[in-house]
Amino acid sequence: MADKTKDAELAAIRAAYRKDGLQDRQRASFEVLVLDDSRFDQNQIKRACGKTGLPVTTRLTSDMDEFSQALDEKAYDVILIDYMLPKGNGLAAQRLVNNHAMNFGAAVVMISSEMRTDVAVASMKKGSMDCLNKDALDPEKLREIMMASAKIFSEASRHWIGELLAQQRVQIAQDVAKVVRDEMEFGRFVDTIDKRIIDMLASKGFTEPENWNVSYLFDADEPLKFR
Repeated sequence: MADKTKDAELAAIRAAYRKDGLQDRQRASFEVLVLDDSRFDQNQIKRACGKTGLPVTTRLTSDMDEFSQALDEKAYDVILIDYMLPKGNGLAAQRLVNNHAMNFGAAVVMISSEMRTDVAVASMKKGSMDCLNKDALDPEKLREIMMASAKIFSEASRHWIGELLAQQRVQIAQDVAKVVRDEMEFGRFVDTIDKRIIDMLASKGFTEPENWNVSYLFDADEPLKFR
C-alpha cells in the first residue's frame, strides 16, 4: 500500500512538472500567493510587493477553500500564510502546501500580527522559510524573500528529480533482469537479448541507443559469470 501511495505521489509530481513546474519557473514575474482573512492586510502586502522593484503577480485569498483552489491553479514562488484564520490555522494551510504536487517547492512564510514563538517553531519544523510579524513585511524584506525563493525551489527540484531518476533506474534494471531470465529460460539468450533490451528501453522513450549510458545499472563483475 505504501509503495502504491509513493508511486501515486511521484506520478502527480511528474504531471505537475510537465504542466506548470520547471518550465514555468522561467516566467517573467514572481508569483506570490497570500492567505489572510483581513482585506486591509491583504492590500498592504500587495502594495509592498509592488514596491520591491521586482515584477510581481500577487494572488489574494481569504480562506482555506480559496487558498486550496489557488494552489491548484498554478505554481507559486512565495506563499505568505496568516496564522490566525476564521477556520483552521496557518499550520494546516502550510500542510496543504507541503503535500501539494505543484507547490511543494514554494517558499512558505508564516505571518501574524504578533508571531508566537510556539507557532514559529512548529512552522519552521514543517519547512517554512521564515516566520514574521506582518509589520516586518516591508518592500525590502519581501524582495529578500522573493530572491531566496529561487534557491529553495532549486533545492526542492533537485531532490524530487533525483527521486524520479532513481525510480526510473530501478525500474529499468528490473526490466532488464526479467528479459535476461526469460531469454535464459527459453535458451534464446545469445541471439535475442540485445534486441529485446533495446525494444524494452525504446518503449520507455529511450529512442537513441547510441547515446545511452547504462553502465550504472550493472555491477563491476563479469556479466553472467557462474561460480
